[in-house]
Formats: sequence, C-alpha cells, structure tokens
Amino acid sequence: MPIIRVSLIEGFASMAEKAQITTEMTDALVTVMGEVARPFVYVTVDDMKPGATSVGGNLLTEEMMRGGIVSSEQELAVKLTPRRVRAAYEALDGGDRAEIAQYWAEDLTWSVPGDNPLTGQYKGLDAFLEYVRTRSELSGGTFRSEAEQIMIDGHLSVYLCRNSALRAGDDCSCALVVDAIQLLHWEDGKVVSGQEAFFGDGATGSNTFWR
Repeated sequence: MPIIRVSLIEGFASMAEKAQITTEMTDALVTVMGEVARPFVYVTVDDMKPGATSVGGNLLTEEMMRGGIVSSEQELAVKLTPRRVRAAYEALDGGDRAEIAQYWAEDLTWSVPGDNPLTGQYKGLDAFLEYVRTRSELSGGTFRSEAEQIMIDGHLSVYLCRNSALRAGDDCSCALVVDAIQLLHWEDGKVVSGQEAFFGDGATGSNTFWR
C-alpha cells in the first residue's frame, strides 16, 4: 500500500487546503503507477508544533510560521485558477473600475478580430472598458458572454464562451449567437493582454451583426 506523508507547521494550511493536498498527491502517484493504485494510496497531512522543528539547525518559530502563512496567502491571492478567471469577468460585468483593476492591468492590450466597428487593438484599461461599453450600447445592453469552459496553462487562460446579443432598435430577427474563444495572458494575478477569436462561421456572423 503506497503511503504519502506530508508534514506542515501547525496553522500553515486550512482544512480545505489539506484536503486538496491529499487529493493532488494521490493524483500525482496515480499518474506514475496507474489507476490500479488509486484505491490503495494512503495520504496523511501532519501538523508540527512551532519550536519543535528546525531546518539546518535553525529553529522554526511561531513568528516565522506566521510570515510563511502571510506569504502563502499573498501568492494564493493572485494564483491563476478558473475561479480567478471567473472573478475577472464578473468584475467586468459589475462595471466598478476599482474592482475591475484588481484583475485587468492598467496597461492591458486587447485584440478584436474581424471587419466591423469593434475590430482593432485596444491599448490600456480605459480603452478596453470603452470597447466593452460600446459593445453594450450597440446591443442595447443585451450582449452576453456565457462561459462554457475555462482552461489554465501556466500564465495563460483559455475562455471558451457563447456570445449572444440583439441589435439596439432592431427586432429579434437581428440576433448574434456565436461560439468564441478568448486567450488571456496573466502576470501577477492580472490580465495583461487578450485576444478574441471565433469558431466556424462566427467571424462572419459577428461582422454582419456589428456593422
């Protein structure tokens, strides 16, 4: 029976983080040994008391532990995860600039493909937000982007979505429904650049709708 033991300074990880550690350590071993090993993998996370452990003869104190916890929390706060990607789009939908700036960099660049009034490259957060506002105004506030899948790879996130809208002042026959992808580049927890693309005939449909 494979046994994995992880020892942490007491208070360094929450119960949820410990649960994630046990799950991911199991997955890591199964990657090497195969699914046949999963039912037999034993993982435990121990808590060590501050002052009872040393590294290279240097005692780990409670003060050092608190510093480690703060550093860990700061790193996790900007870690690229599907949850952070969703939060970035939720902030964008909310419209509060201060909240948006927590996820979207001030020097952000954004590229929109096609041949229509929205096409082009937007430089800076204010220019990007103006693009978002224009998109909303042209559709009479009906534009929606519904997430279908979010994937993470290093400092990149891939946002697969379905865009829909109705043109302002038009009847319901003038509708937009296209499958799109948004590739975002992140640094220090913020989007620094992004580009949009479409699947199938989405580019043609988008050009026709926004003209």
